[in-house]
Amino acid sequence: MRTFFLALPCLTTLHCAAQEPATQMPLLVSVTANGSDCGQFNVVLFKGNQRVAELPPTKHSAFQLDLDLNEHFSVRVEKQGYRDKTISIDTHVPEGAFTDEPIAYTLDLEPLDRFVHADPFYLDFPCGLIQWDHETARFDHSEPYLADIQLKIALLATQASVE
Repeated sequence: MRTFFLALPCLTTLHCAAQEPATQMPLLVSVTANGSDCGQFNVVLFKGNQRVAELPPTKHSAFQLDLDLNEHFSVRVEKQGYRDKTISIDTHVPEGAFTDEPIAYTLDLEPLDRFVHADPFYLDFPCGLIQWDHETARFDHSEPYLADIQLKIALLATQASVE
């Protein structure tokens, strides 16, 4: 079984009709750069701590991956002149629970020069955590984590501008 697949720019998937949808979690990522159209960027996929794929550069602002269930993945998006960003994904689901609803995530890349004086320790944290949400019974990204990491990055940017 393939661990992932890339959708075409029009988001047409490349999987076989016989494949069981309950074995994978579809992840649709939209990428912007500084709030605008991103242009070309690279995507690297890790399963556990192992690099398993690098998707070819694309000029399109979105990509889709179908990730095997009950695994840990990281997706890193890279663009020249911008800070790399990583999404951490835990595809574990409770016994008997599943939804094949695609998970949509928007990732905004920021210019690298904005973080010249920032502590690299904080910049290395994932920009998002996606996991099973027991309350909604579906995969979702953690809003509290996102708010906390965005606040820390904003404080770092403010400190750098004062120095």
